[in-house]
Amino acid sequence: MIASAPGKVILFGEHAVVYGRHALVSAINLRCYAKVERHRGLIIESPMGKTGLDFKVHPYVSWAVKRFSEIKEVKDVYIKIWSEIPIASGLGSSSAVTVAVLKALSLFYDVDLDREDVFEIARRVELDVQGLGSGTDPFVSTFGGTWLIPERRRINVKDLDLTVVDTGRPSITSEMVKRVADLREKYGDVVEKIFDTIDSITLSGIKHLERGDEGGLSFLFRTNHLLLKALGVSCREIDEVVEELERRGKFGKLTGAGGGGSVITIGDVDLNKYKCFRVSLNAEGVREEKV
Repeated sequence: MIASAPGKVILFGEHAVVYGRHALVSAINLRCYAKVERHRGLIIESPMGKTGLDFKVHPYVSWAVKRFSEIKEVKDVYIKIWSEIPIASGLGSSSAVTVAVLKALSLFYDVDLDREDVFEIARRVELDVQGLGSGTDPFVSTFGGTWLIPERRRINVKDLDLTVVDTGRPSITSEMVKRVADLREKYGDVVEKIFDTIDSITLSGIKHLERGDEGGLSFLFRTNHLLLKALGVSCREIDEVVEELERRGKFGKLTGAGGGGSVITIGDVDLNKYKCFRVSLNAEGVREEKV
């Protein structure tokens, strides 16, 4: 049995959404695939390597197996993972693999899980691995589309393509979430006001996204990025990409947890030093793949 789930971009609202503010997020047309077949013993194979249940090499897959085993015991299976989503890029690869594995296991064991069930298990896996999290990534990977979180309000998107610039530096979500939590503990009043401003940007972004207003979205990208930088989740590589985009008359922002990963900008751009690729928004959520 094979299942797939999409990656995502957070257009606005990173980190603030963990503390009760809004995020505007969309599934993208890059997918992670999970295949489950019968095998003697339990094996997980991915670009990270081949292991058994291993919470260091395959933390999200292993926790997904453990959580699914609370419903149906998982044994004697070969779980193979492959993906179009760059790992640790801020594009939701961790949640995509979690959701795809849960769906593939449900198909293999003929367990009736609807999308809400898949999301709830994937949400627990996110907390198992990271300790903190908003549930945004597993929600969008499960349901697809474009959403205002936490209300789960679906947003209508005009045709809008983004360029993703991969900085080449991994983004470690748990580290960045902890960094912001520590900053909030130390400078609570200031950090809460930053979250409030990010929230205003996110809500303003809805109308610009629905209208396809590239100028308005670009301005909000730039402003949101500066606030994320103030939270300490940018890095030299991200800042270099954003500055190079501005030299070309474009505005970008980090997407995801930060500390590395990817920068997004509107329209087509090619930066010779970095891997750039186009993505489209509003992709389909988790699904079974027919062989």
